[in-house]
Amino acid sequence: MVDINTAKSVHEQQLMAIQGVEGVGIGVDDIGNPTIIVYVNNAGVAKLLPQQIEGFKLKIEDLKGPITPLPAGR
Repeated sequence: MVDINTAKSVHEQQLMAIQGVEGVGIGVDDIGNPTIIVYVNNAGVAKLLPQQIEGFKLKIEDLKGPITPLPAGR
């Protein structure tokens, strides 16, 4: 099995190509296992995503709006 950083890097463009996916990150699930977080702007997008990638579960985070970058230096 590859490490989670590699799994995210390899699959990030594929995930970002799905309409409604706003971002991809790395975090932990409710019991502390590493997970790939997929940020979506619509909860319905979850049905288009796999449940896991390279053995790592996906955690779906509904943003309820677009991601707005902070100004540099913050």
